[in-house]
Amino acid sequence: MLGVIRLSREREESTSVVRQRAYITTWAEQNGHTIVGWAEDEGVSGSVPPGERPQLGKWLPTSLGGKADAPAFDILCAWRLDRISRRVLHLAALMDWCKSTGRAIVSTSEGFDINSPMGAVFVNILAALAEGELEAIRERARSSFAHLMKEGRWRGGFVPYGYQAVKADAGKGWRLDVDPETSKVAREIVRRIVGGESTNSVVRWLNETATPSPLDAQRKRAGKATTGTEWRVANLLKMLRSHTLLGYAEMTETRAKPDGTKETFTRLVRGEDGLPLRRADPIIDAADWERLQETLRKNANPNSGNRVGGSPLLRVAYCECGEPVYRNRGRAGMYYRCGLRARAGRNCPKGMTSIPAHLLEHVTEQFFLLTVGHLEVQRRVFVPGSDHAANLADVEESLAELREHLDAGMFRGERGRAEFRQMYGALEARREALEALPSEPDRWELEPTGQTYRQRWESLTTVDERNREMREAGLKVIVRGVPTEEELEAMDDPDEHSRVRVILPEDLMERVQAHAAKTA
Repeated sequence: MLGVIRLSREREESTSVVRQRAYITTWAEQNGHTIVGWAEDEGVSGSVPPGERPQLGKWLPTSLGGKADAPAFDILCAWRLDRISRRVLHLAALMDWCKSTGRAIVSTSEGFDINSPMGAVFVNILAALAEGELEAIRERARSSFAHLMKEGRWRGGFVPYGYQAVKADAGKGWRLDVDPETSKVAREIVRRIVGGESTNSVVRWLNETATPSPLDAQRKRAGKATTGTEWRVANLLKMLRSHTLLGYAEMTETRAKPDGTKETFTRLVRGEDGLPLRRADPIIDAADWERLQETLRKNANPNSGNRVGGSPLLRVAYCECGEPVYRNRGRAGMYYRCGLRARAGRNCPKGMTSIPAHLLEHVTEQFFLLTVGHLEVQRRVFVPGSDHAANLADVEESLAELREHLDAGMFRGERGRAEFRQMYGALEARREALEALPSEPDRWELEPTGQTYRQRWESLTTVDERNREMREAGLKVIVRGVPTEEELEAMDDPDEHSRVRVILPEDLMERVQAHAAKTA
């Protein structure tokens, strides 16, 4: 006989496992059976198929999703039927297998014989009730979650990176607050990504500086020993794309797809007005969030440009054909080559051949410093307007998302439909109010820094910093293909330098010309 035990939540002080084991042991002794093993699954939901459970799956055949070639038991005994499963289909499959192999299922507290017609009916009724109870539990959990969110309270679980759980005032549970230490790291990560560093280089920096991972940061706050878990690119991207950086609440749900399969997705939790529910202060502002998402989208695009790490001309140098140039190692050192072959397997239509990296980088640096080195560095500062375009976009996005959730059947029953009507109506009213407000577009302004480009350049020590400086200045370098014979004859001193053309943006070029006219 196999003893089956399941507990949905692991609690150190819980005796549920002990009680279940005692009931099964007593039943076996009273009925003269020998227990050959135990399948104890703690922290496992009743919706998980029996064959997929970590312990029970070891005893069940592969036809049920298990791992046993020849299951070594004749009776499967549990305290209650829902300890085996809360799904009718899962129990039905297990019952069919037991009947076909001469095995039995026993519930010590409910008592039935699955091999009799009435026993099978009884099992199906209990299974249906268990499945209904599971849905009721989930609905209560969703309702409790929504209530706590709307109250601005933290329901527990993993704390989003950059935040910490603190006790709320007047004994109202817990709330989220910005954590000074991890929020500083989060802002630095955003600054590096928006500044042009790759996600891989940021992860490498985090691990090299021994910055605690999100899991270790939470364990550290709780006074527990850290595990030395490293940062991972996938986890970092998930964190950077999460709206929790803006203080918004998110929840993960499962929905059925048209083909019958299920998918897991994350959505924003919305308040009664239909807008995203903010439960904590933001770590970054909306403008930085948009720049971060745009940068992540560009980095995810394989055609977005040169992504070779360590290149000082990343997103600065391009081939005459329009493709970014890649920095690669050749027989005699580093070279830049047209990226068309790497991207599409085709030769450059302009006939560009490789150009030594040191030459291209030297020519670019010298032109940059000789042309603008004497000018004061001016930084573009974003000045938000009052056109309410961002707020309108949020409202439109919220309306579209609500319609999508309605079509997917997520607003079930009269209560769900009433909730949908309330949120949708509130959003439409907000849209009308925003559209009636006066507008003034966002703009960028130049802010002096008191430092020349040459002074700034000499203070920079890394390749990434100098690359970022050229990109912020708007510098663009075009590498030509091999000159024709006619072009060579027209050149006074034809060499590799003649293949390089450095272009300044219009506003910076106007400043160069104005300075030249002033000093003439």
